[in-house]
Amino acid sequence: MILLNTNSSVVKKFPEKVKEFGKFDLSQQINFTDRIIDRLLKSAPPYKLKQISSVLKNLSSTKKSLINSKILSIQKPFHELTQKQREHTFIKWSTSQYASVRKIYKSFTMLICATFWLNPYNFNPVIGYPGADPEANGSRFSSRNFPKYNFLEISDHDSDIKEFDTIIIGSGAGGSVVAARLARVENVLVIEKGHHYDQCDLSTEQQDGYDKLYELSGGMLTDDSNMYVLAGSNFGGGTTIGWSAFMEPQYFVREEWAKNFGLPYFMEDEYGNAMKYINARLGTNTINIINNQSNQTLINGCKKLGLHSDNIPQNTASITHQCGWCSFGCKYGEKQSATMTWLNEAKSNNAKFLKNCYVEKILIDKDGKSQKVMGVEVIINNIKRVKIHAKRVVVSAGAIHSPALLLRSGLKNKNIGRNLHVHPIAAVYGVFPNKEIKTYSGTIMSAISNATENVDGENYGAKIVVGSHHPGFMFANFPWKSNLQHKQLMLEYNNIVPLMVITRDREGGRILTDENGKPRLEYKLSQHDSKSMVAGLLTAVRILAAAGATKIGTCQTVIDDYIVENGVNPLNDPKFDQFLNKIKKVGIPTYQTCTGTIEQMSSCRMGDDPNKSAVNPVGEAWEVENLYVADSSVLPTATGVPSMVC
Repeated sequence: MILLNTNSSVVKKFPEKVKEFGKFDLSQQINFTDRIIDRLLKSAPPYKLKQISSVLKNLSSTKKSLINSKILSIQKPFHELTQKQREHTFIKWSTSQYASVRKIYKSFTMLICATFWLNPYNFNPVIGYPGADPEANGSRFSSRNFPKYNFLEISDHDSDIKEFDTIIIGSGAGGSVVAARLARVENVLVIEKGHHYDQCDLSTEQQDGYDKLYELSGGMLTDDSNMYVLAGSNFGGGTTIGWSAFMEPQYFVREEWAKNFGLPYFMEDEYGNAMKYINARLGTNTINIINNQSNQTLINGCKKLGLHSDNIPQNTASITHQCGWCSFGCKYGEKQSATMTWLNEAKSNNAKFLKNCYVEKILIDKDGKSQKVMGVEVIINNIKRVKIHAKRVVVSAGAIHSPALLLRSGLKNKNIGRNLHVHPIAAVYGVFPNKEIKTYSGTIMSAISNATENVDGENYGAKIVVGSHHPGFMFANFPWKSNLQHKQLMLEYNNIVPLMVITRDREGGRILTDENGKPRLEYKLSQHDSKSMVAGLLTAVRILAAAGATKIGTCQTVIDDYIVENGVNPLNDPKFDQFLNKIKKVGIPTYQTCTGTIEQMSSCRMGDDPNKSAVNPVGEAWEVENLYVADSSVLPTATGVPSMVC
């Protein structure tokens, strides 16, 4: 069997399990169809479900059509093809001249692979993955006390509530800080559309984590289905699932905001002092970092090439924090998320909290000369509709939901929803067969290279880091190319170092709303930002080669892996140069590259001109008095660092 020749640590340990894995036929697993349907119902909005239904009907049609025979290259219903024919068809679709066909290839391979590896039929051992954190219920968890929260219960008789000075919509990085400050002097209500999970509720299992903590169970996509979108949806927001990396915006970013958007505050001592306060409050530093194998490999490769590398400050209360499962919530409460810090402070000052509460619209008094905020209209537990009144409303629902809420509340400023930046991600991987990397373990993102952060000469480019690559996330970033390739890659999982290229995008996208007022994320990578991403990919590949990888692959569907020949230094190998040239030539074609976003910003950007911004320099909406926005959506441009810090 070919798989037994895979050069990985797990093949030697579990040869019989590898044979079973090789023979495994997913099409024979009857319940897998139910899993796919369940994932689609959780993650796909109605308009996407209609698109999927249309494609499936066409593929299963018994009528010979021009679309099937000419464009899709199949002569009979897809389900009547043999397994080999189905595989060959998908491979052919991946290189189709038609974008719509490549979209089918990418959408279904990503959906199937991700769904499988979130719960892989007892095949976790064969790839060397333990599933849940083995230490999750040990003394590190049981020896600690964690903040406890009580939530308002709205009775069936209450439909109009009048008792708050300020309502804050959202409990993440923005809303939690505002709540902590205002609760000292005001009667504050924090509204969260997601649920709250205590530490004991965090299983650290992939599927459970995505279902509980992420927007649309981690299955959100851009409007064209070309990019995955990860965002928090829980009490604590993105801080609950963050990777602990804490970097302040660089000087040139703050200077751009001050000069181009009339925001001198970002260059003043007051802003610097605010950053110092936050760093002290969260215990942010690099002193106690222990890099895992993946992060250390990034540093080693950079040193050999003479490239910049550094450790990333961690918001972990100045302690060593090795929690590879933090993307599913920090079981140990060591990461200083909103529930560990700002929300706890707000609670101590008698702030009130509502969970599972969707804000349908902001109530606005339009009778006077100027519009004034009156409160919000909410739906609790998808059932009960209530109006809650307040003198001030602060929208901190994140860069996806904040503009959507403003739009469905009737605000007309043309900049609401526009200028969306997402720090688009691409990735490469290197295989180190003689090392057990276990990239899922240890500190998630503790090293960085800024070697390609200024590709265009105007401080737009890409940074290179390590991400939280649990199996389900692997195939958001690396394409299925064939059944054999897929299985070989997963057998190498424990020996893989994945590097992520995070692009500071200059060009923006847009948040729109669908017929139900829910957000739609419209984003296409520009030619300018594609160049930045490719520059990052090329450098990341060179870093892996310098660090000793024996095989290197990219997120690009049409590029074969580079294999290092025995005794050959890849940096002096003409074949390696050809590999780099092909990466550059292919670029980032739509539906032939795995790309995504784990942070979003700038969709309600602030500024001193209502023709160029959605809110004024203090975050107040230009159209409505006492309506503020306080989250990453107000940041004028892409930050180049985690947006929740700014």
